[in-house]
Parts: sequence; C-alpha cells; structure tokens
Amino acid sequence: MRIAGFISDQLTENPVKVNYTWYDKSSGIVQWNFENMGSTTRSFILLRGIEENHKVSEIYAFGNAFYPLYYKNFNVDFVTKPEALVNVSAKANNAPLAVIENSDSTLLVAFLYTLSGGSRYSVLEGGWKGIEPGGIKIVLAKYAMTDNFSIKYDEKQCTLYNEESKTDYGCPENPFTVRSALMKINNSIKPLFNDRISVINDGKDGQML
Repeated sequence: MRIAGFISDQLTENPVKVNYTWYDKSSGIVQWNFENMGSTTRSFILLRGIEENHKVSEIYAFGNAFYPLYYKNFNVDFVTKPEALVNVSAKANNAPLAVIENSDSTLLVAFLYTLSGGSRYSVLEGGWKGIEPGGIKIVLAKYAMTDNFSIKYDEKQCTLYNEESKTDYGCPENPFTVRSALMKINNSIKPLFNDRISVINDGKDGQML
C-alpha cells in the first residue's frame, strides 16, 4: 500500500530536531532520537516514510497506522494533558497517543511527544527490515482542549499488523471511546486509513486544562 501524506510548511520556527540510528538493523528496528533545542516545552508528532530508489513514499504520522492495536495490547494510553516525557531508555520509553486536528479540521490519531526545553527523548520502531526511513519531519502540535472522542477505525490496521509481525493480537471494540487531548497542527496530513473520529456530544464542552 502506498499512501502519501501532504505536508505544508509550518509558520512557527521548529526547535525540535530528530535523527535516527539503527538499534538492530538485522531485525529492522530503528531508534528515533529527539532533542528540543529551545528553552520552552514543545509537543510534536513525527512524520516519516519509506525511501526506495531515491524516492519517498507512504509519509504518515508515527502511530497512525496501528494505534487501535497499540491501545489494546501494548499499554499505550491516550494523553489527556501534554506533559514532558521522561527519557528512561529507548527500549523502555513509551509515548502516548493523542487526537490530532489538521489545519483543514480533519482528525487523526498519532503518537504525541512532549519535551521540555533542552531535553532529549528516544524511542524504538520496528518494521524497517530491508528499507530505510525517509521524508522525516517534526510537526509541532498545540494543545486545544480535552474531550471524549468516538473512534471508528478501519480494521485493516489489525489485519496488516498481525500479517506483517506474524502475531495474533486483538483490537478494541469498534467504535471505541476515549478521553484525549486534542492537539492542533498547522499542517494538513492525510491519515493512512479512513478512520472516523468525532467528539461525543454529551452536552458538555471540552475542558481546557
């Protein structure tokens, strides 16, 4: 499957830098290394794609592909308030998910990273055996509110993950409900799947934390 994301330039200067190193190349595991070069806390998501024959395809937000399965099986929660992450080790670090609002108001889910000024954070990602990351970009995200969301997801995410990893993980009920921070970005990123995410209308406004 080849689905590219559409990326526009951000107007805000980005102090967060990223690079990757091979944690275990034979197993296709990379280590993403983030550093906030600024003095204030920043939240962001990571975009990356697959580089083949000097071309980059499938650019999308890290976590957007298989988040229902991560949420169900890997002790990955949705964050309700962005707080600076503690850098324990690349192997132990576990960033949360969040609902992301594009500049065109469409919603998607991705891993959210929040780093205090001058701090570093590393995380592992598998699935890179025989291929290289490309199209790497940090997109800053700004907290808008915390609310309840209904998420109806494309179940291909579960099938594809299990096929690629030769596992048999389950996924949550579909749709499922979560309480999450809503993070706004200045870019318009195309979600990898046709998930439907909506605020649950319970008569209460979202809370600013």
